[in-house]
Amino acid sequence: MHYLILFISLLILSFPSQSQEISGFPDTLHVRFLYGSKPKPEHKREQKRWFGGTLGGHVGIQYDSKRYLSFFFEGRAHIFQHSKRKNGQYDLQTDSAFNYIMDKDVDSVKSLSIYIPITRIQKEKFLSISDSYIKEAPYDYAFFGVRCGSSTYDVLSHVGILKHFSYFKMWTTIFYPKKLRWRLIRQAKKNNWVTIKKKGTQKRIWERDTD
Repeated sequence: MHYLILFISLLILSFPSQSQEISGFPDTLHVRFLYGSKPKPEHKREQKRWFGGTLGGHVGIQYDSKRYLSFFFEGRAHIFQHSKRKNGQYDLQTDSAFNYIMDKDVDSVKSLSIYIPITRIQKEKFLSISDSYIKEAPYDYAFFGVRCGSSTYDVLSHVGILKHFSYFKMWTTIFYPKKLRWRLIRQAKKNNWVTIKKKGTQKRIWERDTD
């Protein structure tokens, strides 16, 4: 009887810890990729060329239910980084504004959404980093430098989802969004993260994840 009472007591005490494990990831980061592409030859007149072609695209992180944290440039894009004349800017964009970066025909854009479970501490860190970067971006936007792929990697590394790199290693390793997308797709498969892919128009040649 004594052992039975002890067993029941231990069983009851175990419930809070299990509940804490279940509630350990109460929030989710939604990382959204827009794929790079180019018009098919027979549709060149009606489909415009996009920056970067099939190695282009865009990526951002959902900040709240209506806006995405997105990194882009104001004015002319720099070839090399200018630490004293930064043109890079973080901003919170609506769903439509985020899509318009590639094309105003929102339904035509191929996209991939990856949902990453995070803790409350990670969510607070993300919001803190985002608010700080929106006030002043820590780097310039340049072709040979930090762009949307490497800037998103930077934010995710500060949150603790990816390994932290120096700025130089970060932009040379994540030279365009596809490099980041491959890493997150592998992690999504390993950790059973939810992913949702949307097909793009048949009038364009889209980059692929299996190349």
